[in-house]
Amino acid sequence: MVNYLAPIDLEDEHLSAGVIEKTVQMATGVKGAKIYLMTVIPGITPGIDQRYAIRGEMHGSTEYPLQQWKDDAAKELQEIADKQVPKAMQAGVVVENGTVYREIVEAAKDLKIDHIVMGAHRPSLADFLLGPNSARVARHAGCSVTVVRDTG
Repeated sequence: MVNYLAPIDLEDEHLSAGVIEKTVQMATGVKGAKIYLMTVIPGITPGIDQRYAIRGEMHGSTEYPLQQWKDDAAKELQEIADKQVPKAMQAGVVVENGTVYREIVEAAKDLKIDHIVMGAHRPSLADFLLGPNSARVARHAGCSVTVVRDTG
C-alpha cells in the first residue's frame, strides 16, 4: 500500500484542483493506493481574530474559534475529496493549525506517508530568500515530494 498526502490551500481552487488531479494520476494503477487531503490553518497570535489578522491589523476580538474553523475545513475537504478522489482511494482528511510546512511534515510522519504532492506558486524574490512552504517540505519530509507548479 502506498499513502499519498495532498496538502491544499482551500483559498486557491485552481492550484488545489491541479494538486489533487496529479495525486490521483500518480495513485492510479498503484495497488492499495490511499490519498489523504490536508489543509493547514495558519497559526495566529492568540487574541487576534482571523478576520483582522488577514488584513494585517493587530487588534480584534479575543474570539478564536479554532475548532469551528477546523470542523468547517474538514467538511470542505471531504466534499472536495468526494468530487475529485475516487472512493477506493480516499483515506481521510487532515486539518491542522500552525506553521504550514511543519504541520505537513508532521502529518506525513504520523500517517506514514510515502509521497507528498503539493502545489507551489511562481517564486518571488522573497521566496528565494525565505523558502516557500513546498521547498521547506521537500527539504524536511522523510518521503518523496512532488511539487505541482501553478501555471496560472
